[in-house]
Amino acid sequence: MMVIPNVRNFAKSCIVFLLGRETKPRKILRGLASGYRICVSPAENLAYLLGTAETHLQEIIKEYVGTGDIVYDIGANIGYVSLSLAKRVGATGLVIAFEPVPRNIASFRENIQINRLANVQLLEFAASDKRGDAVIRFAENLSTASLVWHRNDPSATRLAIRTVSIDELVESGELRNPSFIKIDVEGAEGNVLLGMRRTLAAAKPVLFVECSEAGRETAWYLLRELGYQCQSAITRKWVQVFEEYSHSDFLWLPTTPPRIAN
Repeated sequence: MMVIPNVRNFAKSCIVFLLGRETKPRKILRGLASGYRICVSPAENLAYLLGTAETHLQEIIKEYVGTGDIVYDIGANIGYVSLSLAKRVGATGLVIAFEPVPRNIASFRENIQINRLANVQLLEFAASDKRGDAVIRFAENLSTASLVWHRNDPSATRLAIRTVSIDELVESGELRNPSFIKIDVEGAEGNVLLGMRRTLAAAKPVLFVECSEAGRETAWYLLRELGYQCQSAITRKWVQVFEEYSHSDFLWLPTTPPRIAN
């Protein structure tokens, strides 16, 4: 049973040895973002370069995102998913990314600049249910940065950040309505959705949501109330009951058309 994992680990070690461990701009070889460059270390993010990171999300983006679309990447990290979205929407579309962590922001901006992309806009905020100030915490690495987790961990690093409500930004004219939204916010998805309730009701975008224990109840009942149906993003099986909505990635599809133009 251990043969396949061992072979994979050996193959990864060989690739890392050939490419080197240095963090620098490197070409993405496969996947939706292929041809773009991203500043990573193969030792840490080889899957980005090989196009094997979150292949289920890549398939969903291929299915639901097209030329000219307006899309949101909430919890954008260093921009790998934003690069994939940018390739799909093209020059006439727009990717609006939300990322509050300063080190991620710097990496994200570098990755957009090295690819000379004009169709990606970065907002240096955490999307939430209201505008204000907050504390985000992370333990081992920045991929665990969360407004919810690590509150009882004295070793966690704390960062002061700003939050925004997407409803406020859309209604003020600062943002255009989206047709697709990816949400990966380490437990805070409930507040993100509460802060865009009116936008969801009007625009009816397709949603890709990473489900957490902290946010699952708010997300489930809010989206069901707004007329969305849920699928597993991995198996694409319909999820009919709350008990099946747990600790995974999910696709939420509107059952009614948008009331306004996206």
